[in-house]
Parts: sequence; C-alpha cells; structure tokens
Amino acid sequence: MQPVTIIPHCNRVTIESPGRSTTVAVEATTNRVRPVLKWAGGKQWLARIASRLRPADFAGRYFEPFLGCGAFFFALAPAHATLSDMNEELIQTYRALKGDCEGVIRLLSTYPHEDAFYYRIRNRSPQSRRALAARFLYLNRTCWNGLYRVNRKGQFNVPRGQFSDPTICDRPRLRAAAGRLTRARLVCDDFETVLLSAVEGDFVYLDPPYVTGHRNNGFLTYNAPLFSWQDQKRLARIAKSLSVAGVYVLVTNADHPAVRRLYQGFHYYRTVRQSLIGGGDSFRGPVTEALLSSYPLLGFESEVIK
Repeated sequence: MQPVTIIPHCNRVTIESPGRSTTVAVEATTNRVRPVLKWAGGKQWLARIASRLRPADFAGRYFEPFLGCGAFFFALAPAHATLSDMNEELIQTYRALKGDCEGVIRLLSTYPHEDAFYYRIRNRSPQSRRALAARFLYLNRTCWNGLYRVNRKGQFNVPRGQFSDPTICDRPRLRAAAGRLTRARLVCDDFETVLLSAVEGDFVYLDPPYVTGHRNNGFLTYNAPLFSWQDQKRLARIAKSLSVAGVYVLVTNADHPAVRRLYQGFHYYRTVRQSLIGGGDSFRGPVTEALLSSYPLLGFESEVIK
C-alpha cells in the first residue's frame, strides 16, 4: 500500500492517494493566532491544516514537548495544554508573555534596530523574566535568519541579520499569543518526563529536531549534539506506548526509511512543501516530510508501517 500524500496550501489541502486526488478547503479562522517567533523547523506550513489533523473526537488535554515557535499549538487552540521545550530561555519567554505581556511590550518597544544595540543586548544576561523575554524576542526578530544558536558556553552567538525595517514589537500578535497561553502549562523538561501524565483521550504532537535535506537519516551528523539517534529511538518507543494506552499521537519527522521503521503500527503519510531557504541546494525546492499518526488523518487510510 502506497502512502497518502498531503500537500498543504494557503486555503486548501490536496490529498493524493493511488489513483485518486482530492482537494479539501481549509476553513478560514477569524481568530487565527500566529507565532511570535521565527524558528528553524517551525510548522507554520502545517499549522494551516491543524484543525483537520486533530482527532475527530478529541476532548482531552494537548501535549507538545518540542514547542519551538508553537505554530501548531497556536493554530489548534486547545482548551488545556502542556507545552514544553528543553530551551529554558524559550520557555521563560512564553511564561513572561503569559504573565506579563504588557510589561514585555513596554520594554521591547524601546529597543532600536541598531547594530551597536544588537551586539550590546546580545552580550547581556538579564535577571528579570520580562527583560529576558524582551531580549529573546528582539534577537529572534533581528538576528540572521531567525536562527537560535549558542556556543559551548551557552551564549547566543548569531550575527545580526540584514533587515532594513524589521517588526520588532508586534503588539497585536504578542497579545494574541499571550491570550492563547493563558490556560497552558509551560515546562522546561525532557519529553519523556513531560509525557508521563498523558492518558487515554489526550492528544500528543511530537515534532523533534530533524533535517529534511539529509544524506543520512536526518539526525546522525547534523543534530547529534541536540537530539541524537538514541533520542529518536526513545521517542518512538514512548509514542508507541502512548498509542497503546489510548493517547492520540501525531509525529512530524524526517521522511526516511530508518525513521519510519521506528514507528511500527503507525499510519504513514507523506507531506510535500516548498523550501526556499537553506545553506545548500539539498535544502531548497520541494521537500518531503513524514506524518506518522496513531489514527487515520483527514479520513484517508494510509500505509500502516509493519
């Protein structure tokens, strides 16, 4: 059985299965909340169809332990969520927005787009959560390519980007994100610990670090210090355990045979999107990624991994 291919567009999604192609409209949402951060590997392209990817009868809690920019969470808007990431500054930034959004806005709105200021604030180590969040947001909006990278001492070291007039303080977007975070629990911890409390009827979305323009399995070289192949195997084992316990599980991952073999019993869908950025030709143009789920997506039965 060949996998179903899902191709998200701005206002529709194309679903291709052997001998059949279907286009489904994506509902326009007046209360759409967009991420406040640029993030490598962010799922803005997938977030457009988040409401169609959620389990039909889902009414429990939502878990996302690789939060990043949170595009899927912000689009899905679950009533109750546990959000986690191992990046402590990221989680502290979301906590600041949740508890003191106006304070963050007041401080961030005073930050100028200047070369000297960028490198001065990059070298700071703020003590208050408000100042830490303002620094994190400022660097994210003005650094090269929205990249988050630290050196061996844990110091942010991305150079300033070449922007003429970036939007540093988007007040409506920050306030909307803060509203979405109101009923979310924010945790900085390993994914395995975070998922211990997921129970039958809950929904878990897993988006671990991976690369799409890979020559190996997408992890062994590029991501080893961040998220190793052993971590990927541990993640798959937990995903399968959650599925057996009645938890709905959706995984986005590298579309590679070595990855897919980790998810026996899961439905395998292939997604196709356009990538226009990257450090080499293998990162540009159409790229495929795997959607691995414990339940059928979009009403289409796809290949079940054996």
